[in-house]
Amino acid sequence: MLAPSLAAGESPRHHPTAPFARRAEGVAPPVIDGRLDDALWAQATRLDDLRQVEPAIGAPVSERTEILLAYDARTLFVGIRCHDAEPAGIRATLCKRDVRLDSDDRVEFWFDTFHDRRNAYWFQIGAGGAKGDALITRNGAEFNKQWDAIWHGHSRLTADGWEAEVAIPLQSIAFDPATTRFGFNVARWLRRKNEQAVWASPDPQFQFFAMANGGTLTGIHGLEQSLGLDVVPFVVLDRVRQRDADRDYLRGDSGFDFFWRVTPNVKLSGSVNTDFAETEVDERRVNLTRFPLFFPEKRDFFLEDSGTFAFGGGARFGQSPDVLPFFSRRIGIDDTGEEVPIEAALKLAGRTDGWSFGLLDVQTARQHELDAQNLFVGRVSRNLFEQSDAGLIVTRGDPSGDGRAGTYGGDFNYRIDDFLGSESLRVNTWLLATEQVGAGGEAVSGHVGLALPNDEYDVGTSTTWVAQEFDPELGFVRRDGKRFGGRAFWQPRPAASAVRQWTFGARSAAWTDAGNEVESVEFDVTLVGFELQSGDHGKLTVAHLREQLEESFAIVDGVTVPAEDHRFARAGIELGTSEGRPLQARCEASGGGFYDGRSYDLEFGVNARLSRFWNAGLDWERTDANLEDGSFVARVTRLYATIQFHQDLAWTNFLQHDNLSDEIGLNSRVWWILEPGRELFLVLNHGWLRQHGSYEPVDTTLSLKLGWTLRW
Repeated sequence: MLAPSLAAGESPRHHPTAPFARRAEGVAPPVIDGRLDDALWAQATRLDDLRQVEPAIGAPVSERTEILLAYDARTLFVGIRCHDAEPAGIRATLCKRDVRLDSDDRVEFWFDTFHDRRNAYWFQIGAGGAKGDALITRNGAEFNKQWDAIWHGHSRLTADGWEAEVAIPLQSIAFDPATTRFGFNVARWLRRKNEQAVWASPDPQFQFFAMANGGTLTGIHGLEQSLGLDVVPFVVLDRVRQRDADRDYLRGDSGFDFFWRVTPNVKLSGSVNTDFAETEVDERRVNLTRFPLFFPEKRDFFLEDSGTFAFGGGARFGQSPDVLPFFSRRIGIDDTGEEVPIEAALKLAGRTDGWSFGLLDVQTARQHELDAQNLFVGRVSRNLFEQSDAGLIVTRGDPSGDGRAGTYGGDFNYRIDDFLGSESLRVNTWLLATEQVGAGGEAVSGHVGLALPNDEYDVGTSTTWVAQEFDPELGFVRRDGKRFGGRAFWQPRPAASAVRQWTFGARSAAWTDAGNEVESVEFDVTLVGFELQSGDHGKLTVAHLREQLEESFAIVDGVTVPAEDHRFARAGIELGTSEGRPLQARCEASGGGFYDGRSYDLEFGVNARLSRFWNAGLDWERTDANLEDGSFVARVTRLYATIQFHQDLAWTNFLQHDNLSDEIGLNSRVWWILEPGRELFLVLNHGWLRQHGSYEPVDTTLSLKLGWTLRW
């Protein structure tokens, strides 16, 4: 359905333009307090013509919305006025920085500061005061939510809705000082109506995170960034208790990070005596496969400008990749999960004249039997056509210290959103080679993929081949062999129905070895999936699987899956309530064949958001398996609780347990943002291990870290 504001036959890719108002001389910058009563807002650009993406495609936003835009030489200003005829129905339950805001009323917007329609800085602010930001690269293929910038934002509830003010220092982002225009889009989410409205391209066919489908702000001039230097010294104080070694000690450390924009679009970053005490812990998972699990990067230094190093089609929104030539978690973390000290790191990243580049060099310290290592990554890519790109990557070094190693290769990514008129087409191909000195020379791997990822029809196919000797020491490989995959889904949107969208379709994948002998087959069919207008959803699936094992493997201690041809079928059901409900729940259940026996899986999750000052959640997973070699039960329990004192002070607690390791882990973190860029963390990591019939405490670390950004 085309937006009513478009002429008949015109593409739903709607690219509006608007002037970007510059703050006039004599008009003071606004006080960022959530009150739109400053003089600047009267002269700001006003966007009040947002159109719905869902549920009524192209219709005007159901509640009046005003977006106010202005800038000066050093700052971008955004004012938000969200009217609401039922203000009591506004969801405003979250105020913590970087929290997932899908449960609340919110406004999201992004600035494409190079107007290359590929990369942008994304920001969001909720009615309850929660703020978030992200780096979007490669036209939405990479969405780096872990990235943090220094910016100011406040919101407040009013008698007829809610308001917010945002100020983004230009020193926090990169831009072309000669530019006269930015790419821009903005979206409002009305949670109780499950409604999304945007300024540009109001159609679910087009992702909000795709810069190619945004609008344009014009009339920009005179942007400045001063020296562009941030220095962030930090001090850390740890109290450590190691009960097995009967050690109890106090240790202190210090270091600093720096970020210098050599030019407005080229940044040099460095870190000396790098520390990650404040980094969130990983979710505990039980691995019942033969292959490694993938955990995302969470450390700030490696997340900064990480999109520059992205390779291939992109692991969008946390999807686990099969092959990565560079995976930053290989740096500073060994195979057991223990931290390897980083003495120094240096990174140069930038974009200019259609090119982007990144260079990273890291020196790790000697630890135990592992010698000090120097690790290097280089990446360059070139923009092609409207949305496409091609590039090269090289890595050198082996974090495990087993010898000299390197990876090099190239990728080509073709993207278009007007294929056959208004369809999206994606083509992705890459070729990589690795070499290990003394290990037999080069090993080559590659990939070719084709997809039509559209709203009503989503189809695609791909082929990946990974040589047995292929081993990117600074990357990630799930498994070797050849993979052939495909998917085909029909997702209609019925008119005037309680169901917003149906889903029917299937996906398949087959893996073979170097001799083209089948190793694995997966064929999953979605018999029916649905999302209601309320946001409640469900899905019914069946699957056929095959695992041709050449070698037996221990799936858990004491239970072995034999080497034979396993063929089995399974069925599953998923149900979930809308995230807009104060109490949101989800349940997934599946059962059927499992190798040479049977298993039943149950996952349950619940989140309670009854107040803006606290929220809590529970995730519980259980697998009951009965195999010929024995039976086992695998359980994982995760408990979350957050007390939100206000938007700059929160206390989060994360308790998790799995019965196979019989360990309980607690991560408790107080995060106090004294002001943007100046932060205090108090972090407790404590563990218990089941021994002699009861849980006994093991290692405990209490860390206090203060970081203070100095800007010039």
